[in-house]
Amino acid sequence: MIRLHTLGRIDLRDRDGKEIGSVLAQPKRLALLAYLALAGPGRFRRRDTVVSMFWPEQDGERARGALRQGLRFLRNELGSEVLVSRGDEEIGVDPQVLRCDSLDFESACDGAAWTAALDVYAGTLLDGLFVADASAEFERWLEDERGRLRRRAVQAAWALVEAAERADDRAAAVPLARRAVELSPDDEAGVRRLLRVLDRRGDRAGALAVYDEFRRRLTAEYGATPAPETEAVIAAIRSRQEKIWESPLQGWPPARDGTPSEPP
Repeated sequence: MIRLHTLGRIDLRDRDGKEIGSVLAQPKRLALLAYLALAGPGRFRRRDTVVSMFWPEQDGERARGALRQGLRFLRNELGSEVLVSRGDEEIGVDPQVLRCDSLDFESACDGAAWTAALDVYAGTLLDGLFVADASAEFERWLEDERGRLRRRAVQAAWALVEAAERADDRAAAVPLARRAVELSPDDEAGVRRLLRVLDRRGDRAGALAVYDEFRRRLTAEYGATPAPETEAVIAAIRSRQEKIWESPLQGWPPARDGTPSEPP
């Protein structure tokens, strides 16, 4: 089976695991393959939609000719069976011939297989891919898909955090919560969740560090400050940290003459 990697890194391998460099070297035709594959198993794209996505500046007949050339190239490089049609106007990819990691990721999410989903989600969809002369519509589609898949990865991470905390495995919850925030650093509600996870773990210093980094980034990038809800969470954490610092150490260890010593 041919394997197309679109998450975190772009890669295309044949049935023997050999890189298919001829396709990887042509961004527009690679993007065309990915666009068709990401429609999903058993789904097709209309030719007129594909033409408007990838050849917006060409007239109808020339654009359709460019599409035919692109499809012919993919069949020559990947095998004639990789592309399938439904009627004269719809084209797609045979999932029995080409396997795409984005579809594996979505299937895992649909089945609530959150660990498997996060294992597959290695990063941004088609990261670094630039398609010359593609339409603004294609760029919007790509950004929308990137955001949608990223949100599903965040959902997977938080679902695993909740499962870890229900199992009282707070050590496992922390890195998962950190990953959720790394995937969506502007989600302040997610930052607050991470602060609470660290607090429950007893890592209040870690929580303060996360807050300080978030506050600095908000100021530097947006000229903003954390929301009152976030300030309330961090104030409560600071208060608990101070109480823990003062109470257990007060009067311990005793001085040689029996009088309580000052905490360090």
